[in-house]
Amino acid sequence: MATEPQGNLGKPRFGPSDRLIAMFRACSRDPTEAIKARLRRMLHSFLQHYRDKAGSESNELAAKCCCEAEIWYYRILESHASQERSRLGISDISGILESDVFQCCLVACCLEITIFSNPLPCDFPLLLQILKLAPYHFWKVIELVLRADVGLPRTVVTHLAHVEEKVLESLAWSSNSPLWEEIRANEGHLPTCQQVMRPAQLEDPKRADVRPDGNLPGAGLSLGAELSSSTGQQRSPSAVNRPRRSNSLHLFARKVYSLMGKRLRELCSTLHISDELRLKIWTCFEYSLVHCAELMVERHLDQLLLCAIYIMAKITNGEIPFKHIMKCYRSQPLASRSVCKNVLISGRDTEYSLTENNSNHSDGIPTPNTPSTHYPGPSQEERGNLIYFYNQVYTTKMQHFAKQFVPTSGGDTPPLSPYPRQWKASPRRHRLSSSHSIYISPYNTESTPPRTPGLCYYFNSSPPERLREINNMIRTGRSPYRRCYAVSLDREEEGEGEGRPSAKRLHLDDQSAWQRRLRNVVNDRVTRRDQDQASPVPKSNLH
Repeated sequence: MATEPQGNLGKPRFGPSDRLIAMFRACSRDPTEAIKARLRRMLHSFLQHYRDKAGSESNELAAKCCCEAEIWYYRILESHASQERSRLGISDISGILESDVFQCCLVACCLEITIFSNPLPCDFPLLLQILKLAPYHFWKVIELVLRADVGLPRTVVTHLAHVEEKVLESLAWSSNSPLWEEIRANEGHLPTCQQVMRPAQLEDPKRADVRPDGNLPGAGLSLGAELSSSTGQQRSPSAVNRPRRSNSLHLFARKVYSLMGKRLRELCSTLHISDELRLKIWTCFEYSLVHCAELMVERHLDQLLLCAIYIMAKITNGEIPFKHIMKCYRSQPLASRSVCKNVLISGRDTEYSLTENNSNHSDGIPTPNTPSTHYPGPSQEERGNLIYFYNQVYTTKMQHFAKQFVPTSGGDTPPLSPYPRQWKASPRRHRLSSSHSIYISPYNTESTPPRTPGLCYYFNSSPPERLREINNMIRTGRSPYRRCYAVSLDREEEGEGEGRPSAKRLHLDDQSAWQRRLRNVVNDRVTRRDQDQASPVPKSNLH
């Protein structure tokens, strides 16, 4: 499965396009040569890794990956640079283009795309080890790549989503991760779920008594700019006088809570845990991340989640055997076996604390009776199974907080933390042109509002006059939606419906470049469908 950019986004080409070169030259310092030199250096390091292996049969495949990665790199960089110029309303985006961390991670992401698709024996995160990049920095680029709308295959999008999950759940929590510096800068705490999510994103926004963070990541957030500022690049004058706040840490926390909220919901459904107990487990889990973040050093988020399930079920008189919890976890599609069998107990850099409010007493905390099993490791560290970790490490940090939920404790029960809502992913749009904001989206009917403002044309449902209206407004420049045109394709045209209407080929009066691309895409779709049918469908034109 090749990932070489092709089709409706234009022919692949090596090197920056004329449009991207113009963006480079509009900067106060032309970054062209620096970008080319960095790209050559990184691709050479990647190739050298395989050339050093005598008799390796992967050299030719690695060279192919580098060629395709270069094409993807310039295409994605052009899309991101264009988006940033529009968002900021400036032509000089030197801060992003000169950020070494951002650019290196973008090159690595493009290599990961081609490695996955060819495929080359280089499982993630081996690529980051070859290029000496931190997973926490690499994670920030994934969303930018997906936002670029450059026609990535669906399998690649799914793969990048899985890579992001790996970083969120464990790779970003390594002892030498830049994440810990950002947590220390945030007073030693990971932000809470309520601080990083808007009330509408929580199950019970009315219970929120803390104002959500005014600098929430999301709309208007540039991770490229965040990477630049975190590595000493340009910062706006107003930012210098504001208290230090990490947008990337807030976005990281939001993604962590969204991911783990989904996992806990699935586990509770399988274990038949009530919503009331689920909220208590979530409150315990969030507390462990916010106030005992050192528990995550060289460990996995699922380990803390499973421990929270056991301890809260036990304390609230709804005990669930730890073996049963782990068996349920292992039945999940993306479960990692090492989560339950190979847990760091001590060693590495787990003996330090980010905060001062850590208790070292475990009196009164219930422990499972299942014997622990040790697994040999390096002499500097001790490893064991999840139950041993729970008994020896987890309870020493969490006992004081968990005991407050005992029904007979007589004290005030801590307030339950807001829980992330469950959202259904909306269908992805497909961009038809790298030069114009024209998309095809799978909306069912014309009554379905588009996600983005603009005039919509629905094949086989909208009247021809609608298309003429869009064309005339674009030609005359009278359109109030110049920055976003959504051209939508209903599901029957995509072949998802049982009753297929008569095929109609699109013919536009104006023969501009973007219209020809749109016409060709539609005609190609109809041609492919006609070939699959027993009898050809008569062609008719829209005028």
